[in-house]
Amino acid sequence: MSTRIVKKDFKDLTHQEVYDMLDLRLEVFVTEQKIIYTDTDYIDQHSIHYMIYERNRVVSYLRLIKPGFKYQEYSIGRVATKKTYRNKGLSTQLLKMAMDDIKGQPIRISAQAYLKTYYEKFGFKSMSEPYIEEGISHVEMLSLNI
Repeated sequence: MSTRIVKKDFKDLTHQEVYDMLDLRLEVFVTEQKIIYTDTDYIDQHSIHYMIYERNRVVSYLRLIKPGFKYQEYSIGRVATKKTYRNKGLSTQLLKMAMDDIKGQPIRISAQAYLKTYYEKFGFKSMSEPYIEEGISHVEMLSLNI
C-alpha cells in the first residue's frame, strides 16, 4: 500500500482536500453508520486535519481541535477510515501522529462507546458514563498525553 499523509490547518487545505475529508466523513458517519447530523459544525476552521491518501483518495482521517473550541483541552474527533482500509493501522497512525504533535498537552474526546478499549490503549481514561450523542452511545475520555 503506497500512501501519503497530509497534515494541515484548515486555512491551508485545498478545495479538493476539503471535499475529500467531507466525502469520507459522509461515507463513514452518514451512509455507513446512519448518523443524521450536521457535519459542518464550524469546528473544522479551528482544527488541524490529518489525512492518509492512497491513489489520490483519502482513506483515513481525523481532526485535532484546538483548545477552547470543543473542550478546554485539545480534542480529537471525526476519526474515520474507509471500510475497505480498516484493520491496517491507519487510524492508529494518525492518532499517534496527532498525539505526538501536542505531546504533554491533555486531550479530551467524545468517543463512540464501542471504541473505549481502543482509546484506552493510548492512555485515555473514561471521564463519564455512556451518553447519547448524534444517536450513538459515547463516553467522554481524557488523556494527559505524557
